[in-house]
Amino acid sequence: MGTAFRVFWAALKDYYEEMFRLVGANLLWLLAIPLVVTLPPATAGMFYLANQVAHHKSVELGMFFEGFKKYFVKSWLWVLLNVGVLLVLYVNLVFYGERVGGQLGSIVQGLFVGLGVMWCLIQLYVFPMLLEQQEPRLLLALRNAALMAFASPIATLLLGVLLAATTVLSLVLALPFAVALMAIVALAANEAVLLLLVQFGIRKPPEETEA
Repeated sequence: MGTAFRVFWAALKDYYEEMFRLVGANLLWLLAIPLVVTLPPATAGMFYLANQVAHHKSVELGMFFEGFKKYFVKSWLWVLLNVGVLLVLYVNLVFYGERVGGQLGSIVQGLFVGLGVMWCLIQLYVFPMLLEQQEPRLLLALRNAALMAFASPIATLLLGVLLAATTVLSLVLALPFAVALMAIVALAANEAVLLLLVQFGIRKPPEETEA
């Protein structure tokens, strides 16, 4: 449980320390929404910039555009994969809801809802994993993200709840959505992956890496 709060606090701290650039990147991400075609690569650009921040590297707003260009294709493949999986889950949810009645039908529907939630939680780790891998392959990142989520289910679920609450609050208040939401989500996802990699012994702690 402490892992999720530690990650969320680290994301807020990162945002505060690099606020100027992250506000700019968040506004650029916001401008990409109406164009649709630019939204996935803009999201990739945000994850890329957030990854640099999480590694405590010197960052520039240009890194957003660097990630945008570098991961344009992979970001769209990621989106199409998500659309396909969620569509299959939705079709099954509706199908079994109509064909299977009573308590069994509710159980089956609940199963597909649970699978959908699980899938969405796994997606938090996909792009940060892609950025950490020596071979930036999307399916490998998806597999590693799933393994990470299953290895730390409570931390992953709680982080998802914290980010969902942040999203709702940002949408209600409007201004945080414009200047902070996607940046905080991307920072939290990257911080979570880096911390869990250390906890699993896959990555050395930052102080050892610097030494």
